[in-house]
Amino acid sequence: MKILNYLKANIGNVFFILFISVVFFSTDVRAFLIRGLMFTGLFNAEASVETEKSGSNKMIPPPMIFRSENGEIINTAERNGKVYFINFWATWCPPCRAEMPSINTLASKIKNKDKVEFIMVDVDAKVKASVAYMKTNSFNLKVYTSESGIPENIFGGSLPTTAIIGPDGTLVFHHTGMADYNNQKMIDFLNTLSK
Repeated sequence: MKILNYLKANIGNVFFILFISVVFFSTDVRAFLIRGLMFTGLFNAEASVETEKSGSNKMIPPPMIFRSENGEIINTAERNGKVYFINFWATWCPPCRAEMPSINTLASKIKNKDKVEFIMVDVDAKVKASVAYMKTNSFNLKVYTSESGIPENIFGGSLPTTAIIGPDGTLVFHHTGMADYNNQKMIDFLNTLSK
């Protein structure tokens, strides 16, 4: 009876401890909380096209080769007028999970879908887990692994990192950290690049 009375008197503390435990151990809950902060405006995660591309748009990165979950190979040197939206992520990374819905929505809003490749690079090479994550969340994004070296100025190890390579092979956008990519500036930017 004393334990029950103690729990009743301290119910707020019990819920707080349970909440902290769930947040600490659940990647999905952390991603959900981060996404909530982004959408409420308490955390500004907008990746500005103007500021991010300045100074980097003249750099031509070396060819990078990626293999999709189905074995399809993409070599960024074989441009064919394509734009490459490359996102480095991992399933265990809460900020990566938090920004994934915005990338999925962005991909659905691109007019010239055949000219923009969304390359979601699983840095852990745990393709089955990454594909399962995409399917569970109904994301229409292909999972890739890197088949070549990635230049450090493209991916230095921080997750998530996003780079966009324009149709001429130049790096036109680079952002380290999570962002909300479902914004009109980014949609217009990719649609203009892929004309």
